[in-house]
Amino acid sequence: MPANTAIIIGHKKLTKDVFELTCKTDGPFGFEAGQFITIRIDDGKSPCFRAYSISSKPEQSEEFQLCIKVVENGRGSNWLNTLEKGDKINFLGPNGKFVFKTSSEKKVLFIAVGVGIAPFKSIIEDQLINKKNNKQKLHLLLGLRYEEDIFYEDLFRELANDYKNFTFDLTLSRPQQSTESAATKKDVPGDGSSHKHEGRVTDLLKKTDIIPDQTEAYICGLKAMIDDVHSILKEKGLPEEAIHFEKYN
Repeated sequence: MPANTAIIIGHKKLTKDVFELTCKTDGPFGFEAGQFITIRIDDGKSPCFRAYSISSKPEQSEEFQLCIKVVENGRGSNWLNTLEKGDKINFLGPNGKFVFKTSSEKKVLFIAVGVGIAPFKSIIEDQLINKKNNKQKLHLLLGLRYEEDIFYEDLFRELANDYKNFTFDLTLSRPQQSTESAATKKDVPGDGSSHKHEGRVTDLLKKTDIIPDQTEAYICGLKAMIDDVHSILKEKGLPEEAIHFEKYN
């Protein structure tokens, strides 16, 4: 696994506890969409390493992005959240086999919660933007908790409007009550290819029509969520070889 260094050139707050780092290496940084890097956490304590999925699409560039959730008492996320422009990180990678491997005649279902969206953002942008002639049907189910936890919604809504083979559903498990609480159940603005719902991502998945022999699924999230989604997909008839997943806990 190659050792690399990168300079932080951007630190953007996405929600109260999710942030995006833009990193720049000394030369072109090649990776496959869906891969991760392993960062050395230099917080003054004994050395440790933490893995984070690359959230940006592959490009002939020195830059890449990470989407990270601040975990209470988490050494890696809390240290990375202190970094500013000009700070340096040391990392290993890229590495990982959670890459897109579905043949073009199959439909693809991506299911993520929280920052589990990071590898899928990379994969979806790669398939839609980098591979411009790709007409493969791609559908994303993204689960978050509260309205205040929403990030990347505008990005995926724009992709859904620009690429007719991509559709996007966002669901909130604990939408905040307000005079406009019904809005969480309404279609978001657009051409009908993006929707917002209430409930867990597993609830939305149960209502999603799937043709088992024409579909493959990719899952990213915490272990319990992946286990639940995996069971639902099996109940819907998807064979084991059509279900791909990566756990981040």
